[in-house]
Amino acid sequence: MKKISYILSILLVIGVAGGCEKPDEVEQKKKELSKKQDELFKLKSDISKLEKELEEMGAFDKNANLALVSTMTTERSRFEHRMDVRGTVRSRNNIMISAEVGGVVREVRVAEGQQVKKGDILVVQDAQVLLRTIKELESSLELATNIYNRQKKLWESNIGTEVQYLEAKNNKESLELRLATTRTELSKTRVRAPFTGVVDMVDIRAGEIAQPGLPIVRLVSLSRMYIKADVSESLIGRFNKGQDVDVYFPSTDRRIKSRISAIGQVINPQNRTFEIEVQFDDNINVKPNMITVITLTDYRNDNAITIPTRMIQTDRSGKFVYAIEENEEGTMAIRKDITTGVTYDNLTEITSGLDAGEVLVDKGGLNIADGALVKVTTENI
Repeated sequence: MKKISYILSILLVIGVAGGCEKPDEVEQKKKELSKKQDELFKLKSDISKLEKELEEMGAFDKNANLALVSTMTTERSRFEHRMDVRGTVRSRNNIMISAEVGGVVREVRVAEGQQVKKGDILVVQDAQVLLRTIKELESSLELATNIYNRQKKLWESNIGTEVQYLEAKNNKESLELRLATTRTELSKTRVRAPFTGVVDMVDIRAGEIAQPGLPIVRLVSLSRMYIKADVSESLIGRFNKGQDVDVYFPSTDRRIKSRISAIGQVINPQNRTFEIEVQFDDNINVKPNMITVITLTDYRNDNAITIPTRMIQTDRSGKFVYAIEENEEGTMAIRKDITTGVTYDNLTEITSGLDAGEVLVDKGGLNIADGALVKVTTENI
């Protein structure tokens, strides 16, 4: 066994040194390593054969030098592969408000951090011209209405002409429309909150001129928050709307359970990603633009056989593990060729070669060969 350990040490040194060589030398080292591995497995088999022959001759106690191994029993269970993506907290009620009409600001009624309700006036613009226009229109409309009413009575009494009646009616209705339009323009000089929220920024002062389209107030509501994340297009089809996810907020060190609320249907040509949205409750204390880490499940098998990845060995024939078999000679390690699937969190899915209920060599498998007698222990190896 000391000789086997010595050979293993030599092979490890060869493998590490190969990483520093040139490409041609690396390939040669790989071939040499493969050859030495074959020699090692043959050596293990020869040792096991010699031990059996010496035992039959009465010159070897098989139990005196058995390799110690620990075991595990395979079973079927749920296996998931998970991945982390970075996301950002967004709010559907996070907007920059601008004036609808240009004009001098006469009054700013809010300050940063102030809570406002839907419809509250945030900024008042100068409206003296509109107010005077409204008074003039109201006076003109009053006169036009009186003339219309009198002309209507005359027309109903068959006095006067239809043209006079229609002119009076048209003049009255035209003034009503002009007055309504002017009052609408007056209302636009009052910048109001479109929803209940908190004033996050005020970028205008009294005396300055507000221009349509230029932001003057940022209003934020902590309701209707969500998380947006970009996911690689290589993962298309692996997620579904309503799928459970884990969300971590690094700045507050908080974790919550949530779900995917929407999946984007368009690929971003610049970074080859698509968007996903994750909903969460409004009572969570977060702010827009906070960074999050979303843990997504991109693969799941509810009836999988998994084993620790460290148990899997590889040679020219492929991947394999050792199973435990009891026979008349004792406890024997038998090679089992396997096919592997997804690996995650130090566990590997076995797609073929194993079934539930098989007893496998867990630790100590590197020091044995196919058909070698072993001793099972529960102690640390």
